[in-house]
Amino acid sequence: MQVGLKIKQVKTRTPSIVVQAVTEEDVAVTVKFAKEHGLKLTVKSGGHSYAGYCLNHGGIVLDISSMNKVSIDHENMTVSIQGGAVWKDAYSLLKEKDLSLMMIGGQCPTVGVSAFLLGAGLSPFSRRYGLGIDNLLEMTIITANGEKVTVTHDDIDPAKRDLFWAIRGGGGGNFGVTVNVKTKLHNLRDPNGTVVCGELTWNLPKQEADFKAMMNIWNTTTWPEEVCADAIWRYDDKNQLQGQMTIIYNGKMSQCLKDLAPLFDFNPDNGLKAMHWTDWEVIDASFDVFSQVYYHHGSFIFAEGGITPKVTAIITQLMEEAKMLVPDSSPNSASECHILWDHIGGATAKLKPEDTAFPWRDGVYVATVRAQWVDPALHKRMFEFVDRAKELLLPYSIQGKAAYINYIDSTVENWQEAYYADNYPRLQRVKSHWDPTNFFQFEQSIEPVGHKRTHHRKKPWEKLTPPTPQQLGNPKTKNHVYATNAHIRRSMLSN
Repeated sequence: MQVGLKIKQVKTRTPSIVVQAVTEEDVAVTVKFAKEHGLKLTVKSGGHSYAGYCLNHGGIVLDISSMNKVSIDHENMTVSIQGGAVWKDAYSLLKEKDLSLMMIGGQCPTVGVSAFLLGAGLSPFSRRYGLGIDNLLEMTIITANGEKVTVTHDDIDPAKRDLFWAIRGGGGGNFGVTVNVKTKLHNLRDPNGTVVCGELTWNLPKQEADFKAMMNIWNTTTWPEEVCADAIWRYDDKNQLQGQMTIIYNGKMSQCLKDLAPLFDFNPDNGLKAMHWTDWEVIDASFDVFSQVYYHHGSFIFAEGGITPKVTAIITQLMEEAKMLVPDSSPNSASECHILWDHIGGATAKLKPEDTAFPWRDGVYVATVRAQWVDPALHKRMFEFVDRAKELLLPYSIQGKAAYINYIDSTVENWQEAYYADNYPRLQRVKSHWDPTNFFQFEQSIEPVGHKRTHHRKKPWEKLTPPTPQQLGNPKTKNHVYATNAHIRRSMLSN
């Protein structure tokens, strides 16, 4: 069970060196040093890799999180963001400057900007303005040779044009270290920057007939691009199974109610409110340094009309089964399972699969199943639950294989096809040009043409981690977390 867990095993991967870069020159020098000395190098910005690929064991972790400056060009409607910034760095400045402006970014404010964009970038506003990569104007990276290169879609140099193509959906950690991006700004529908956000909730199984009927209407209706509805099946704090549609509407409440009128016929609990778009944030506790959580996940991408009554029934049945996985006791209060989708389509479907490295342009629902738990005794059953969900739902995804690279899953065996479809050979050719020796690599990194992946025998994950998350105790400060981690790591290295 080593793979697929972003747990204490990931947090205790032990690099020999952590370099905290503050300038582009720091990045270049570190890359050159690592390459010259044959050292493994991975890059950390936001630290939200689902598989923990920003860390390594025995090499260098290049932490660029201090490179987080943001500058807004209001006249040209662009924003420039350093590679180590997270979305809250950009959102806070934008909110100070102009409430009516927005950018295509993540709902979670602590997600790294550059990694979000490298993996395509899903936003509640993507249906109107496209994916993050569709709004990317230029990117500056430090290559495997330690050289600084800025690429755009209209570069004269075809190799640079190819690199710009590859970074738009090719995923982080493959072609270089991103030190700066420039992306578009947009005006929201409401000049005051107000949108409508909140949940429409159905309690299951009491309202299951209404919920299923609503889902059928949803699945067979063409919705305005202003409507984004992310669905989730989960249990509330009273252990009540709920089906929810999380609405983020680009416009005023009056028009929102008109556009969503078909859904209100099915008696949801209405939690919609008008607010500024940056006030709707999703915090994922498992990425916090205080986290005591283990987790495992899988992802799927469904096409327009893909949430059929059959798929809805499978998801609901899985969630009913999930209730039996976790004993109802206080040590497991942080344990849960949920299934959700992120809603795209609209503007994201206007490009062809080959126009960017992200191929799934006919995707409308980017879904994920996720299990998290705190008791190591639950490992086996949680893994089995996620695997069962994959087995049941993957056949309904696009081509029976489509997955989302920003929900990267180290247990996916055919990841080249699942993330890139027919675009993988071209990505390999770009990799061969810019990183022919495969310096930037991890378990699911793009390989140069003809490269033979070396599979290193790994120690069982139990050997590299505390036996339970509770071994870290209940730290009150981040310094306490780091000190405890350091003690554990020293013990590991001495054995």
